[in-house]
Amino acid sequence: MNAPSSSQDLHPTTGARFVFDREPESEPEQAPRYLVTIYLPGTQRWSGQLTWVDGRASLAPTAPGVAAPDSEPWPWALAEALKLARVLHRDPKQHMVRWRG
Repeated sequence: MNAPSSSQDLHPTTGARFVFDREPESEPEQAPRYLVTIYLPGTQRWSGQLTWVDGRASLAPTAPGVAAPDSEPWPWALAEALKLARVLHRDPKQHMVRWRG
């Protein structure tokens, strides 16, 4: 019999797991916005919002003043999230999960 899953299963042992959830849009012509959660090994996690301004992707923390640390692997993880944003910009989805690293 399998053991029940836990929140620890959501965190990778290496690399990162990226979860994008589309926010409801107020107007159809607006660029989609996404809530983003990045899971790193252990219990490290970052949550933010992905938006596009003039066709350029931007990530901002959902809690004001809670930016991701400047030390690795955070710069890599945020850069990977911006790369994945290109996929959502071309083909918007309601939900997308990707593992990297």
